[in-house]
Amino acid sequence: MKNKQNMQATPAKKHQQNNKPKQPSQHTDNRQGRNPKSNQRPQTAGAHKQKQGNRPVNAKQRGKLKVMFLGGVGEIGKNMTLFEYGDSIVVLDVGMAFPSSDMPGVDIVIPDVTYLTENRNRVKGILLTHGHEDHIGALPFVVEMLGGKVDVYGTRLTLALVENKLMEHGVFDKVNLVPVSDRSVVSLGEMSAEFIHVSHSVAGSVAVCLRTPVGTVLHTGDFKIDYTPLGNEIMNLNRIAEIGKQGVLLLMSESTNVEKPGYTMSETVVRETINSVFQEAKGRRIIIATFASNVDRLSMIIELAKIYRRKIVLTGKSMSKYIETAARVGIISIDNGMFVDIDKIGSIEDGRLLILSTGSQGEPMSALTRMASGEFNKVQIGSNDTIVISANPIPGNERDVYNVVNKLYRLGANVVYSALSAVHVSGHACQEDLKLIYTLVKPKYFIPVHGEYRHLKQHATLVENLKHKKGNVIIPDIGDCVEIDRNTFKVAGQIASGSVMVDGLGVGDVGNAVLRDRLTLSEDGILVCVVGLNKRTGKIATDIEIVSRGCFFQGDGANPIDELKQEVKQEIAKLSNQGVGSISGIKTSIQKVIRHYFRVNWKRNPVVLPIILEV
Repeated sequence: MKNKQNMQATPAKKHQQNNKPKQPSQHTDNRQGRNPKSNQRPQTAGAHKQKQGNRPVNAKQRGKLKVMFLGGVGEIGKNMTLFEYGDSIVVLDVGMAFPSSDMPGVDIVIPDVTYLTENRNRVKGILLTHGHEDHIGALPFVVEMLGGKVDVYGTRLTLALVENKLMEHGVFDKVNLVPVSDRSVVSLGEMSAEFIHVSHSVAGSVAVCLRTPVGTVLHTGDFKIDYTPLGNEIMNLNRIAEIGKQGVLLLMSESTNVEKPGYTMSETVVRETINSVFQEAKGRRIIIATFASNVDRLSMIIELAKIYRRKIVLTGKSMSKYIETAARVGIISIDNGMFVDIDKIGSIEDGRLLILSTGSQGEPMSALTRMASGEFNKVQIGSNDTIVISANPIPGNERDVYNVVNKLYRLGANVVYSALSAVHVSGHACQEDLKLIYTLVKPKYFIPVHGEYRHLKQHATLVENLKHKKGNVIIPDIGDCVEIDRNTFKVAGQIASGSVMVDGLGVGDVGNAVLRDRLTLSEDGILVCVVGLNKRTGKIATDIEIVSRGCFFQGDGANPIDELKQEVKQEIAKLSNQGVGSISGIKTSIQKVIRHYFRVNWKRNPVVLPIILEV
């Protein structure tokens, strides 16, 4: 349930007091796109500079619009796009990605923003489409690199989630949070942006209509078309159609579900399924794991718990944080009397209890995974539990998710998951949704975004089948700079781009060499060889010490350590006879001998660290 009375609240009182955010001249109601006190269409900030949907009145075309991609194309995650005209740069989203299997030890991956830092004085603002990590997760790192203070625009929930991240990283004073809503317009140097409400799997999601001196660009953000969404926040298709009639030079549309035919199912389908679970689980304890960011679904589940008179226990830090944040800005209406501390669940009968949990993707340290493994001392799973995993496994997570399901079944629980029932629907547009947006907009140029290369290629084919001119479609790569005006549409070069790895407090200090060593360590182990040499004669003065981890198993047979010591002794004796006395030369020779031994005898290539002590 949404709190309509609080729809005009800023993301938090904290930054009202300490950060004094700029405001559009008049906020619109986030549901209807109108001022709740008037039936007239609002005059939003920057409106005096605009014609009806084309370009700022006072702007004269002095060049081409540049669209540059720092992430989010050819990959899932790390979404970040730059729009540059003249002396103005506008940033759309600042996302992160999770590390792949070949990045051991890395926490997250963020875009390389070298181009942005080199042009810091031209940055007019950062626009955020919604509050998912792949769109906001890199913001604390980027604002730290930019220095100074930067304006960040987003809806109330998006900015509230951003505020949490900025406070955690200690960079809250480096941003000016500017709340916007449906139909808000803001001026950004030689460009302006209008925000348009869209449906997605997190509340407060928007598309962005960027008006430039060369024409209008519409970026859909992440969206799906849902005519019966939870909370009745219906996507503002009317405004998108109006913008289409006014003329759109470039459409940039997300491509995540382009391979799926038909329409994306409505979120109300999930409500019906979970309602049935409540009805059928009389006398049983219910545990529901879902994405903490899907606050509309959480609101629906909390509403059902109230109807069926169940107390709610929250497990998982992110679950508690998202619900607290959504309640703070009025997105979720909660009754504090419904929530109980996890330590008190023993005093509540199973039929009166609902546990909301993290772990819908089988994350190793999540609450549900620890319950399934018997490692969560607060909750023990048994035969009187009905467990709902309200999410589809993200590609790559299938094995982890089904391992959790198998363990829950072994413990006697009844498990409801996406392969059996409609407990989850996607927040991304399928083919028919994408076709509808394209048909409403009818752009001159088209760029598919938000997907791996196969998604972008399929989306390009989809619009070409709708009679879009093939030469007016570009499938971009990260780093591409696309130049656009009414007669130009081409990739005109590259800017600095790539991935920056964040490992603990280190940002960018983990490179390919470090990753190679970590991968070698994980696959072949490490061996340390300590040799004491007589400083005067260069001969071995002490026993050779060899310590290994992960290289081999020292069983009852031949002892590899003794063989290696003998190999090292022979090599040092040879070097001594040849007059090789430099420490670096001896270390290199020891490494070669040991590596050759492992290649020949074990087909392995461990990390070898020789240590020479002169005595």
